[in-house]
Amino acid sequence: MAESIRGMGKVKAYEGTLTLPTYAIRGQNPNPVFRSQYGVAHIYPYTLLDDIAPTPTDRVYRTLNLENEYLRVTVLPDLGGRVYSVYDKISGREVFYKNAVVKFAPLAIRGAFFSGGVEFSFPVAHAPTTADPVNWALRENPDGSATISFGGLEHISRMRWTISLTLYPGRCALAQDVQLQNPSPLPGRYHYWTNASLPADDQTEFVYPLHRVRSYEFAGTAPWPSARIDLITQDPGLPGMEGVPKWPAHLLHEPINFRWQKNMLAQVSIFGRQVEWDFFGAWQHGANHGYAHVADHRDVAGMKLWSWGNAGVGIMNQAALTDDGSLYAETQCGAMETQLDFDFLPPATVRRWREWWLPLRGLGGLSCASAEVGARVALAPGDREGWVNLTVGVCPVRPLEQARVVLSLGGRAVLDQTMALAPDKPWLHTQPVEALAVADRPITLQVLDGEGRVLLDYTFTRDADPAEPFAPQAEERLTTAEDFYRAGLRHENFDNREEARQAYRQALALDPMHGGAHLRLGLMLLRAGEFGEAEEHFYWAATAGASEARYYLGVLRLYQGKPQEAASHFQAVPAGTAVSAAAWCGLGRVALGQGRWSEAVQHLERACREDPHSLPARVLLAVALRRAGQEERARQELAAVLAQDPLSHPALREMGLSLGQDGAPYLATLRRLLADDRQYLLDLACFYLEAGLLQDALAVLEEAAREWDYPLVHYLAAEVCFRLGRAAEAKAWVEKGNQAPPDLAFPSRLEEVLALERVLATEPQNAKAKYYLGNFCYAHERFEEAIRLWEEAAAGLEAFDVLHRNLGLAYWERRGDLARATASLERALACNPRNQDLYLHLDDLYKAQGLRAQREALLEKMRALPDPRDDVHKRMAIVLVDLGRYEEAIRMLTEEQFVPSEMDQSFRLAYVGAYLQRARAHEEAGRLEEAIADYRRALEYPPNVGVGRPVLTHDAEILYRLGCACERLGRFAEAIAAWKEAAREHHPHGSPLFPFVQMALDKLNRYSELVFC
Repeated sequence: MAESIRGMGKVKAYEGTLTLPTYAIRGQNPNPVFRSQYGVAHIYPYTLLDDIAPTPTDRVYRTLNLENEYLRVTVLPDLGGRVYSVYDKISGREVFYKNAVVKFAPLAIRGAFFSGGVEFSFPVAHAPTTADPVNWALRENPDGSATISFGGLEHISRMRWTISLTLYPGRCALAQDVQLQNPSPLPGRYHYWTNASLPADDQTEFVYPLHRVRSYEFAGTAPWPSARIDLITQDPGLPGMEGVPKWPAHLLHEPINFRWQKNMLAQVSIFGRQVEWDFFGAWQHGANHGYAHVADHRDVAGMKLWSWGNAGVGIMNQAALTDDGSLYAETQCGAMETQLDFDFLPPATVRRWREWWLPLRGLGGLSCASAEVGARVALAPGDREGWVNLTVGVCPVRPLEQARVVLSLGGRAVLDQTMALAPDKPWLHTQPVEALAVADRPITLQVLDGEGRVLLDYTFTRDADPAEPFAPQAEERLTTAEDFYRAGLRHENFDNREEARQAYRQALALDPMHGGAHLRLGLMLLRAGEFGEAEEHFYWAATAGASEARYYLGVLRLYQGKPQEAASHFQAVPAGTAVSAAAWCGLGRVALGQGRWSEAVQHLERACREDPHSLPARVLLAVALRRAGQEERARQELAAVLAQDPLSHPALREMGLSLGQDGAPYLATLRRLLADDRQYLLDLACFYLEAGLLQDALAVLEEAAREWDYPLVHYLAAEVCFRLGRAAEAKAWVEKGNQAPPDLAFPSRLEEVLALERVLATEPQNAKAKYYLGNFCYAHERFEEAIRLWEEAAAGLEAFDVLHRNLGLAYWERRGDLARATASLERALACNPRNQDLYLHLDDLYKAQGLRAQREALLEKMRALPDPRDDVHKRMAIVLVDLGRYEEAIRMLTEEQFVPSEMDQSFRLAYVGAYLQRARAHEEAGRLEEAIADYRRALEYPPNVGVGRPVLTHDAEILYRLGCACERLGRFAEAIAAWKEAAREHHPHGSPLFPFVQMALDKLNRYSELVFC
């Protein structure tokens, strides 16, 4: 029941708790991820969260809440900042899909993903903090509004993201401010997307003002919302991911309207092309409510529709995410056109924009929206010949006493009314108009307030877009240096680092003075800690005229401890480039490191003038001002920074120290934020280390070491002490690092690399330091160095399973040495039978080498695990089938529950394989009825197996063999029916199932000769 609507004065902001049944994550995967299997190539240093409890337990979550007279917003900061609920008090309904359970499934880049609400993805799809706590702040604003801010600093590229949700009094809309910033000295690869989920049923409509759309492929386009499948199957823009044809033949020539969930026969993932509009939305016609999203399309260039589809496979995948059978879809938007488009955020820069979410109701649909109103314009057949009914509806986000609605046809107003509007009193009007007045004329809707301000101005046109010219795709030929350079950029976009390096080197082989290739390759090498070769490429890039190269030479020199040379490079960077402000920040860091406070202030003031929006520059300026004795001005700068980024760790620390005893609240907030992710402590220490403020860096590390026995904390503290000339203290810190446990120690910062190299310079036989450095090297394409370091570390870490696992993977992936890989992984398993990745790796290796006895022994070890992960659980069934132990496999596949994997049908092969094996055994023994029964069971999709029925099945072999078994019993009608079903499947020549389609046709043909069919 809708809550009563009353004025609340100002927005309420408060913390709370919420108890939800949760399928808990049973700890981090202990192994470093050098290449993820979950859709994003590189997530190092993040670990996988792939061990999920099979049953739920209640968990109490902290909630952050905003509430005005119209809406109540709930955010879960412990789950990545997910917007769990936006409750519409007017309609008494949830605006988005609200899941009653937190049921993690292995779908996101780290594995664990859960559905519902609104998700924020940065710097890659399904952010690495999806299931982790994020920083947060609640604040009440002077205008009566209130804001929840949340976000964090990601560890892939060390960039910061902050989402601020603001609710205003008297306004039925939620503002979403997105702020992305790069405080690091190197450019960071990123994209950003907001994913909003909504309940999905046959009355769900997706509202996008698009003309052309595409799917994950870049080649194809299709009209929106209606497309014909046969026109795009060879030009893969729709339907489905990766352009895979998933639609039956009888629909190929039918225009399919993708506006409606009921038409989503298969999964679809649709992106808008050349987005020129500022809104999209969705409408639930069964409840007559929906929402609109509004943002400047120059900021939010991406619009996407995601649906699991209505086939069994999509429904089954959603069952992995909820316990009540509820179904959902998603409307998504992002800073790039598609989720395969990435960009690089330059150092010291900030990108920010505002989005609006408008809950709407009572309109019967949605046609257009602005930040002030949602509206509907609809045509329907009239009651008289030559007339149509024109419906106009308007729902505002705030009360409007004298709203004016004007509807024009071809410039002539046919409706001009003034009325009072309010969020709880939408206006809906229908009137007849002559069909000729509407024919071929644009329809313009304007909504104005009582003072004549235009709140909405939108024109509907019905002109057909010109057909895109046919441009057959020619095979890409890379012949010039520029060709290879652009290929390298594409590989970097997809995070294919090895291929990008190779392309840049090929470009330079053709043109040794290609400045762009030198610059991009130099950046890749610098990120990997290969300072010598990076320097060479930056030098040649600068010589070729790439002005940014001088900045990166300066950064490199700072890492090498040569500040004067760094300063000369920073000074050579011209104004107006993407790194101008960063270069002045670099000069400021040099001056800070040398104690020249006033000079640092001057440089950093210049950085702020170069880029007035640069929060990293302003933080550094405040740091310099405080040390220059300008405390009041420092506090002003820090207050300005915290107003825009209340989660800035350096700003909170600096403000807390600047205020003395009055700064305790800032330092308490800082401690709370740092507790969300201990790696933040290292990031804060590195902030001061990069600024040359060694005492501050050491103070942060000393505080961290009191509660966290982590080797990189100790080694970084040793590096700082060494630079301070305190050799005895440095040695003591190194010893602490040597004694710390090596678990989950995956260095990713260049400061950590330098610290480890320093340790190895003084202790060349330090096994742990070699292991840690090897992790960094392997994650950054320095494969042979990593193998050497790990091999040298093995003697001192004989019992450490992760080291031997890493070596096994390296021998396998990089050298193709299956025997050595097997030996290393067997050794790892002997060290730690609880490391479940090892079972999968070893089984793959045993299978590749045809080692049946070893697979059988390994299977028994897997079966002895007390709580196997789901992928290990599935592997047991697969191994049983591979070994021909079909009775055990069928018993397992019948009695046990398996978790669905996103759009992955591969586990069905085990189910089918087990029944095919038993059916063949029955046939060979003459038990044809039993064989037929098993063939029919193989055609089923039992829910416990976790694989749903797709739109297009892959059952040709089962059906062919079923037909043959029926034939042998003289049951010709059943045989012919089975062969016809097999013959209907589409499998291209050369695929495993093609022969069974052809043999089924042959069988039908032989019987047709006898006029039997």
